[in-house]
Amino acid sequence: MSQFLKDLGLKLKSDRKTQVIAGLALIAVVFLAFSENTPRRARAPRLTETSSGSGNVDERWVDLVARFDTQLKTQAQQLNTLQSEQENQRKMMQDLEATTAEIFKKVLERLAEIQAGPASQTANLTPKDVGDITGPDIVPVADDELDSINGGDPIAVAPPPPPSKPKLAAIMPGDSVRVKLLAGVNAPTDGTPYPVVLKLLGPVMGPDGNTIPLGEARLIAAAQGSLTDSRVLFRLTRLSLRLPNGRRKEFGIDGWIVGEDGIRGLSGVLIDPIGKAIGGAGMAGALAGLGQGIAAANQQYTLYSNGTGSSNVDASQIPAFAGGVALSSAAGEWQQLIRDRVSQLVPVVQVLSNREATAVFSQSLPIPDLLEALDEENPSLVYTSLD
Repeated sequence: MSQFLKDLGLKLKSDRKTQVIAGLALIAVVFLAFSENTPRRARAPRLTETSSGSGNVDERWVDLVARFDTQLKTQAQQLNTLQSEQENQRKMMQDLEATTAEIFKKVLERLAEIQAGPASQTANLTPKDVGDITGPDIVPVADDELDSINGGDPIAVAPPPPPSKPKLAAIMPGDSVRVKLLAGVNAPTDGTPYPVVLKLLGPVMGPDGNTIPLGEARLIAAAQGSLTDSRVLFRLTRLSLRLPNGRRKEFGIDGWIVGEDGIRGLSGVLIDPIGKAIGGAGMAGALAGLGQGIAAANQQYTLYSNGTGSSNVDASQIPAFAGGVALSSAAGEWQQLIRDRVSQLVPVVQVLSNREATAVFSQSLPIPDLLEALDEENPSLVYTSLD
């Protein structure tokens, strides 16, 4: 009972619902106490009584008290249920603590037995070399041998071979190869690059006779004309080749071309429009002068005593004068057209196709999968003409 009162006191302090119920119950008790001790006033008899269907005042108070009583009983039952559940949880916690303590007790007893065991067990627990362990159940096996399934002689097992290093072909700076120009080019001298295609005529030559066969690979180069020495300069840009297994690859490269004379570039023919421009300008000037002479020959000049003068054309000489003026004007227009055209023309250096030269590489270029796919016994079957 004391525990119940303590729990009830805690609920009254913390639980709002319990506080409300207790307050209502206290009000009801006080009201009942005062209602029993207070004398009732006699009511004056009424001549006529009408029923409203809701009962008298005493019946309403009785119903209210009965309703409060029912709520109090319900709350008491819920409180008893909560107390029983709390008691069950407390018992479960006690059982769990007892079980945990028993488990720890057994673990500690086991550890004490292990520590107090014979020295032989401690010696057996120390690490040993595998070669020092012998016994009837251990059968030694010879190194690098396996027993056959049929019970025959043991089979020697060789260690796996070391991994082979992949072979890699690489073009290094300074390597060269003979090439042939497949198409001619008119290389402008204003610095505009023109593309050209070259074909390899042999393997790439390196130092100490080192060679890299690339078949008839193609080189793409940018050509520019040189106005000073009438040569075409080439700069290598791309390399396209076919591997022995049929795959095609292309690489970015850098280098230059050396001509037959051992000088950078290929000698060509300079095509400069300045000669035609000078000839056309001279002819246009001659025609302009001729027209002006014809027009002047058909004019008459009159000089007056005051120093002034005038020119006129005789009626019979008008056609000749008009022809001279027209010829002079046409020649002037021709000179202007030549001047405009010359400003648009660029000198070029012409190099015809099928010229042979030497391509020199200036950067390193690794070519993977080349040596693995190369048939060293019969390379002629690997690289065939791509033409």
